[in-house]
Amino acid sequence: MRIDDTDEFEVPKMPPSPPNYERVEPRYFGLTPHLLVGALGAAALLAGVALLAGGSVAIGVLLIVAGVFMAMLFTEQARRRRSSSLDRAAAAAVDHSLALAGFTRVTVVSWTSASRRAAKLRLEAMRLARERSHVQYDLGGAVHAGDEPRMQELRDRMRELDAEIDRRGREAAAAIAHAQRRTRDERRAVAATQIRRP
Repeated sequence: MRIDDTDEFEVPKMPPSPPNYERVEPRYFGLTPHLLVGALGAAALLAGVALLAGGSVAIGVLLIVAGVFMAMLFTEQARRRRSSSLDRAAAAAVDHSLALAGFTRVTVVSWTSASRRAAKLRLEAMRLARERSHVQYDLGGAVHAGDEPRMQELRDRMRELDAEIDRRGREAAAAIAHAQRRTRDERRAVAATQIRRP
């Protein structure tokens, strides 16, 4: 007897079983107790500082490097777990430090770029202002000589220079305003979230 694709067949009944969930957490170097790593890191840092103060430079530096490594390992595990209040406090401190570092980077980059752009535009405006002074001097000579075509040409050039100087001033102000906006937006991003009850 051949079973066709469209034939019905009965599925054997199985007793219902509840689903089993398992949460997998990454572990460094096998089973590392992260609180022990944190305590050892703090002790290594303190001992390294004490040895540096006491004159043992080589051992002090090695202990400080080991302490920093263990502290980094502890904070990485604490940021992943966030199970105890110590984990949450360490994770919050690291998250806040990273946010402040990002804020500082964006602020420095924004203001450096804006300052460089504004300084360049102001230098150009000063160069144009010097050229305008020369054109104005020549205009005085043309007025004195009664040279109408030359006077009109110099007046037009002064208007062009005035417009260019004004445009560079506006662009410099816009660059500074852009840096202020970026800094303000970044400051809002790192500000502590406040929960207000309705």
